[in-house]
Amino acid sequence: MTRTMTLWLVLVAGLLAETTLVADEPAWVKPMSAVHAKFQGKAGYVAQLGDSITHSLAFWAPMGWDSPEQYLTRDDGLPKTPAEKRWRDTLSGFRDKGPEHGNYSGWRVGNVLHVLDDVLKRNQPEVALIMLGTNDISGGKVPADYADGLKQIVRKCLDAGCIPVLNTIPPRRGHNEAVEAANRIIRELAREAKIPLADFHAECLRLAPGETWDKTVISDDGVHPSGGKSNVYTDENMKVCGYAARNWVNFLAVREVYFRVLHPAKGI
Repeated sequence: MTRTMTLWLVLVAGLLAETTLVADEPAWVKPMSAVHAKFQGKAGYVAQLGDSITHSLAFWAPMGWDSPEQYLTRDDGLPKTPAEKRWRDTLSGFRDKGPEHGNYSGWRVGNVLHVLDDVLKRNQPEVALIMLGTNDISGGKVPADYADGLKQIVRKCLDAGCIPVLNTIPPRRGHNEAVEAANRIIRELAREAKIPLADFHAECLRLAPGETWDKTVISDDGVHPSGGKSNVYTDENMKVCGYAARNWVNFLAVREVYFRVLHPAKGI
């Protein structure tokens, strides 16, 4: 092979790689970059908006004392950690639990809406993890005001320059149809608003297909994620610790937001 041919092949390979990277860029990157341009709050602060599954210290708090990047086994083109820093030194708000922080046991969309203005004003989050719906569907169906309430929560975050990361809700025993209906609303909102999605429900089914999530990824009560080693992100552990699974999908989402929007990494 001639030197000219070799250089030509290298050039073509580079162009193809660049095209693939551009094609793989999530649809929310540019819209969220525009949102973040007006952010004037607390850099690195991650708000947690939701019900008891968010209020639990098994969710997100482990990120404040452990190193989740050790479980990144696939090279996706993004750095594993911020430059010369640990995630727990870069992000904040890990243990911020309670109504004053936008999360509490039994909460529904309306509860978060009631306190959200104060939460955004007080905590000034750069990112907000949002999961609501498990309590809203307790009656076996999605309430008529659920979709609009969720849209209002997303809009308030965006108006504050905060990037919302929507979570799908996990499976719930005896509520399959309602869970699916709520998650359709969540996924559609994420697409329409062009915001990041942490698909917790899909991860539950990946780890435990069919109905095998009951009493494995989801605890004996059929509602809450199972507890245990919530900072160990192997498939083996996440199959029996639903909180680890939720932590993991949210870590992956926040990491992508961090490097694609908050602090764009060179070469991606």
